[in-house]
Amino acid sequence: MKASSHSTLLLFAIFLTVSISCSKKNDDNKKSEEVDYELIKVDSFQVANLTRINILDYSPEEKIFLGYATVEDDILEISEKGEILKRVNRKGEGPNLYGSWNPIGLGFGPNGQRIVELPFNVFSYDKNYDVIQEFRIMSPLPVRANTPFGKPPYYQDKDTTFLLVGPSNYFTATYLIHNKEGKDTLQNFYKLNMQTSAVNSVIPYSKNSIYNSTEHIFPELMGKSFFIDHEKNELAVVQNLDTEILIYDLPELSFNRSIPITHSEFTTYAPLPIGTPFSDEKAIALNRLSARNQKLFNMGDNIYLLQYFTGISQAEFDSRNSEEDPYVGQFDENEQRVVIFKEEKQHSKELKGIKGSLKFTLPNNKLLVQEPENSDIEEEFTRFSIYQLQTK
Repeated sequence: MKASSHSTLLLFAIFLTVSISCSKKNDDNKKSEEVDYELIKVDSFQVANLTRINILDYSPEEKIFLGYATVEDDILEISEKGEILKRVNRKGEGPNLYGSWNPIGLGFGPNGQRIVELPFNVFSYDKNYDVIQEFRIMSPLPVRANTPFGKPPYYQDKDTTFLLVGPSNYFTATYLIHNKEGKDTLQNFYKLNMQTSAVNSVIPYSKNSIYNSTEHIFPELMGKSFFIDHEKNELAVVQNLDTEILIYDLPELSFNRSIPITHSEFTTYAPLPIGTPFSDEKAIALNRLSARNQKLFNMGDNIYLLQYFTGISQAEFDSRNSEEDPYVGQFDENEQRVVIFKEEKQHSKELKGIKGSLKFTLPNNKLLVQEPENSDIEEEFTRFSIYQLQTK
């Protein structure tokens, strides 16, 4: 019996050692198989203009950027080297003009169109900036802007083109919510049919969303980032505070699947009652301090990038803030992280933030970044950098 017992223990010890060894070997193999990524600055250019330039989109077919001059209210077509190739002003009343409102969205549409989105209208222009179509859209939020906030995405179904429009594309939905009914019925997008002019409100918050877990709201933190993947015919959406990316099939906009997000650091704060003024100290603190998903990008090759703000404590904010140099944590690259998803699997290592504003993707795994302006001198140009996602 003793010998049998010793033999059993010995066999168990050998099995345990081999199992641990195999497990460690498999973990090591898994780690070695995971590719290390880095974002490398590969190019830069500047656009000479007396006022700041905002670049909203790029056409790989025409190889030009579409931008906007913030003071002159000019639409700009810009070469890949930063040269202004065309300057057009369509603000005002009259033929081919879009009225007195400034655009909130600007981008390329299908078949070489230029789409100009206003708070209550959408205009489609040809390459000569003559109006092709004009659409009226309902909006609960009149927006006065000095520059567009993004580009209106589009997708196609046979001979029909749809635009996703509306101020909630660009702003936190808190601005649209004034009561419980508004919170319960909030939809994320307006879908505009460019053939029939029909506009529908589509895609509510997910049932599992943090926004549906409370009767309260998160002021300034009910925004989203999204893109349309034309190759897969899908829409990808991430909300500011949710821990998953949601994928919807086009053209039906039906939910397909979710991709979990694991943040290495994500400091959040409690929501506030509906109707809390934006001037309330708790609302101000929530906006200043809370973590949030900021921008989601499709790099191609089944790679997504997610930029997020980690969040900070009140003590950290107080130590960094001053009247002479106000601190805005969500724009601090030291408090930003970039998560990589390959084949919808999150990479184990996060990348550090990039100084500047990440704008949109370019061909060949590249990103356009608008560099910060120099507040000490008056500059007559706006600088841009191009980063490329590379493997080490």
